[in-house]
Amino acid sequence: MINGLEMKQVLLTCACLLTAGVALAQPAKEVPVYMRLEVAEEHLAMNSFYRALEQYEEAYKEERSDELAYKIAQLHFQLRDYRRAERWLRRVVEKDKTGRWPDAVLNYARVLKYNGNYEEAIEAYNIYANMVSDDDLLAVADNEVAGLQMAVKAEAPIELVIDNMGRKVNSRYTEFAPVMHPDGELYLAALPSSDLVVLDGTAEEKFAKIYKSGLDRNGEWEKPKALPGKINREGFHTGNPRFSDDGQRMYFTRALTDVDKLIESRIYVSSVGRSSWGAAEEVPNVNGDYIATHPTVGSLLGNEVLIFSSDMPGGMGGFDLYYSIRRADGDYSPPVNMGEKINTAGDEQTPYFRANELYFSSTGHPGFGGFDIFVSEWDGSSWSDPENLGAGYNTGFDDLYFTANKEGTRGFIVSNRPSDETRSVKSKTCCDDIYTFEIRDVIIDLLTVVFDQETREPLLDARVTKFEVVNNRPGEAESKQLPESNAFRFLLDMDKSYKVTVEREGYFPQDFTFNTVGMLEGTKREDVYLERAPSDEPETRVITINEPIRLNNIYYDFDDDKILPDAEQDLQVLLDLMDEYPDMVIELSSHTDAQGPDRYNERLSQRRAQSAVDWLISNGIDPDRLRAVGYGESQILNRCVNGVRCTDDEHRFNRRTEFKIIAGPTSIEISKEILDEKKN
Repeated sequence: MINGLEMKQVLLTCACLLTAGVALAQPAKEVPVYMRLEVAEEHLAMNSFYRALEQYEEAYKEERSDELAYKIAQLHFQLRDYRRAERWLRRVVEKDKTGRWPDAVLNYARVLKYNGNYEEAIEAYNIYANMVSDDDLLAVADNEVAGLQMAVKAEAPIELVIDNMGRKVNSRYTEFAPVMHPDGELYLAALPSSDLVVLDGTAEEKFAKIYKSGLDRNGEWEKPKALPGKINREGFHTGNPRFSDDGQRMYFTRALTDVDKLIESRIYVSSVGRSSWGAAEEVPNVNGDYIATHPTVGSLLGNEVLIFSSDMPGGMGGFDLYYSIRRADGDYSPPVNMGEKINTAGDEQTPYFRANELYFSSTGHPGFGGFDIFVSEWDGSSWSDPENLGAGYNTGFDDLYFTANKEGTRGFIVSNRPSDETRSVKSKTCCDDIYTFEIRDVIIDLLTVVFDQETREPLLDARVTKFEVVNNRPGEAESKQLPESNAFRFLLDMDKSYKVTVEREGYFPQDFTFNTVGMLEGTKREDVYLERAPSDEPETRVITINEPIRLNNIYYDFDDDKILPDAEQDLQVLLDLMDEYPDMVIELSSHTDAQGPDRYNERLSQRRAQSAVDWLISNGIDPDRLRAVGYGESQILNRCVNGVRCTDDEHRFNRRTEFKIIAGPTSIEISKEILDEKKN
């Protein structure tokens, strides 16, 4: 991350929608590669990252160079699309036999970590460590491996509940810096998503603002409203609000940017007037020719202090935490670095002080992902070693802006972790949302302990999934797999019904149901004994040339040929197979049912097959290895031909996408588990 994470994400959010740039007047197939690369560079210069990415990926179809693949990988990584970044970086790393790009190996290890592939990430960091000799770079690798080893064994506390704040507060873009005012109102910062206007081929720059929200009659947060111009000054990104203990002063930042870089950020303070916040003034002696951001109020050595993050010269890394004492006359002392226990060679940001404890986010202390949240305690003379807050608070992604109530039982964090409520403008991890956390006092929990039925010994590495049952149907699910334990704990709600499934490779699955009606607290324990499945069953299946394999997850909207998100799991399987068998050529075919005119169905199926092929090409597969064929309704699998009345389920059976090997290996091995998931 470069200067100021929250500003970086605001800028990338803007970039998601920019439509300015050079138009390509020629038909797509006639545009020379050099022209696409020139257009890509122009888009990059105008902060239009996604447009640049599109041009690079189109150019890669024609010029499949390692350099271009690395540029595409770096852009996906920069835009926090870690799933695609992993895919492209894997290609770069696997083809780099001479160790030309150690940074690619480092970023590959990072995205593996972000995506939760901890064991693979450890291996990649070890490979990176063997490629470099610089002590500082080796220290980075060692630090990352230490965090991964901690993450492998981590489990979130059963009493911790973390929820996305939902669509009234979180948009498709970035929200950050939540904090409660003592009067009970929620303040936050966000980019106004509806204000990005495109006129005459140019994008009008819009700015982050501070908003506030209150609870409605139903106890739900209302849609946030922007503060007036005294705070949200035109032409500046305004954010990071924090309050004095009495709520009479609000500290915040105003920032300026140049393309994707934060070039100025200064801390301001406003005092509350009769009905609103007054005019803001710069905090004296705190700002300078450096970035000053993320202010928060604390107490050290009997004095009120302003703690903030800065890249001022003389620090220990990118961004360090500093404090400045507030004097009786309202002036502030020169900033003091908070020391090597807190600050590292990485970035320390988003501090929050509560009851002699300093919470902050860091990339330099061992963590689970990018930014992790840490806490250090002030004993009156020194800080304790920072402690990672652990699973739940921290994930493989970026976790920042911890704040809490006086008791520490409720609060907020900001994260780009995906959730059911996430509706980011691009990838699921591109943009930050605000989450609430709660530590429950009264605990009802489930303890499921898994054993081998024959030996009665603990059975490790099972997967246990808890479903809430609503109207006799499985609802919200929570799943855990513990390689080193056979005991699984899940938090439960009162007066609810649940279903639990227990699975383990090589064993028959089991499930059980129960409810918490009448339970006020306590633990529901269920011991499960799994029966071993016959071991002579093959784990793989051989697929021969010209054998059609149905892909059941590739669906399309009515009269549309766009690939839907659910289709990508099947296309990912194909992508992995194409990588595993580099000389394999396949036919991707699309079929319709018999409803509608024959010629129309033929054209529609051809477009759909081509869209699947285009997806594979955009992810690095050579177009010469792919054939798109639309069969329309010419290969009906059941009785539902023209003129026969059928149910929609019967018609749906014919609406399918298939692949088959048409050149290269005469047979391949594919996981039986994958094929079982695709049974008709």
